[in-house]
Amino acid sequence: MANQNAGWLGKLGNLLVPSSQTQTTQVAAVSNKRILDELVASFDESIRRESVGSSMLFNAHFLIILHPDTYEERQNAFPVIVDEAVKSFKAIIESQKGQYERVAPVASSWFFKFGGGREFGGEPVTPSDVHVVGALTGILPGNAQAKSPDKLNVTRRVKQTNRYEKVDVDMHTFQHIDFREPGAFVVKFNFDSSTTPTQSSVVGTATRKATVLPRSIGAGLAQIDYYIAELNKENSYLMRDREIVVARKEPDNQHFPNYLLLESAYVSNPHARIRYDEATSSFQLASFSRNETRVNEQLIPRSEPASPQWYALPDKAQILLNSMVTLHFQRNT
Repeated sequence: MANQNAGWLGKLGNLLVPSSQTQTTQVAAVSNKRILDELVASFDESIRRESVGSSMLFNAHFLIILHPDTYEERQNAFPVIVDEAVKSFKAIIESQKGQYERVAPVASSWFFKFGGGREFGGEPVTPSDVHVVGALTGILPGNAQAKSPDKLNVTRRVKQTNRYEKVDVDMHTFQHIDFREPGAFVVKFNFDSSTTPTQSSVVGTATRKATVLPRSIGAGLAQIDYYIAELNKENSYLMRDREIVVARKEPDNQHFPNYLLLESAYVSNPHARIRYDEATSSFQLASFSRNETRVNEQLIPRSEPASPQWYALPDKAQILLNSMVTLHFQRNT
């Protein structure tokens, strides 16, 4: 009888004061390895989703959203998690590079931003949740929201399916997330010779390999003089990289050496890319903006950053962005 009473009292006690085992089950701690695993899974999925043709493409910007309590508990480990994530990213690129002729990221660095919030996308964030949002480039929560697009195309794990999917996220979903500057990290790409493959093309039965040349040319490949009408401001930009991104000037963009940053609300983020095509010894431009981009008065159709459509850029050209910012492009010979 005593044992029966103890059992009944024990059940009643568990209802009034949950046992430590029950508490542990309800609030599962997020480990550093869990955060790392979510980042690596998001990156690995992005290669399959974003790569096109012979070019390996992947997400370079990541938002990691945690419950505020988890953020406070884990924040001292963020630098180490980022370092380990980059090591894993490079290992994945190395293991898959044989399927592609070149590594072709849109950005020039990996960008990580951690934030704490109790709600994301209309759903509560619990202490056991880890939300990783990935994009090719340009995730800018908390920075001039009014100037940012209403929708952001990202890769995230959807809870209902537990799969990573390409979705449009309303920028207002980030309003309740506290993205602190101490939780932001930028790591420049540094692919060594074993990671960056040579470009190759097959002619008949023979294979011709071309050595990948350095990214940066000290003398500059082209000169770009620009005028911002709304500010009545002029300036110049020396194009030293074989490919540059034209984007709106935002705090998060200033880490990237190959960005031409324009201080104008009329410039998209990103707006366009300009590259030097070694095969044809000529320059090309791709536009990603929903606002118009014109080259010598010719309208350039919009394409997606993951699948840029390249158009010939004359050695001397006027590029007009949204009718408000004028770029005078001049090739250096």
